Amino acid sequence: MQFVKRQLVIITDELPYNLKTDKRITKKLLKQAEPVIRRSSPLEEALKYAEVLKEPSIVSKAQIGERFGVSRARTCQILNLLDLDYSIQTYLLSIKNVKEHNLFTERRLRQVALIKNKQDQLRKFAGLVDDIQFELRQ
Repeated sequence: MQFVKRQLVIITDELPYNLKTDKRITKKLLKQAEPVIRRSSPLEEALKYAEVLKEPSIVSKAQIGERFGVSRARTCQILNLLDLDYSIQTYLLSIKNVKEHNLFTERRLRQVALIKNKQDQLRKFAGLVDDIQFELRQ
């Protein structure tokens, strides 16, 4: 790499052997510096759908799907997340870590929401949290 008039020019035929290791920009460093974008929470989306469902002009889940640009089946999947225990919902809404937040996908939460017994639901969710914490450590 050479600096030419305050612009970074990458020269591909010369390898930076004369640079110290801590001065090199590597793919690993670029990946670490890449910002993590916070995706929308599936639970927040479910709460939005529930608010729209309360409107008097909305009579079916298909109408919610039309409004948000998703199918009726997808609308039902999202609304089923409201069957999660209240403590699980508050935990999900209070997550500040972006990487952890992004790992709680609708697909993962759907498996927990299908369990009707709240104690079993909490047990399954605790296992999910453990799995996510393990993923974050790696």
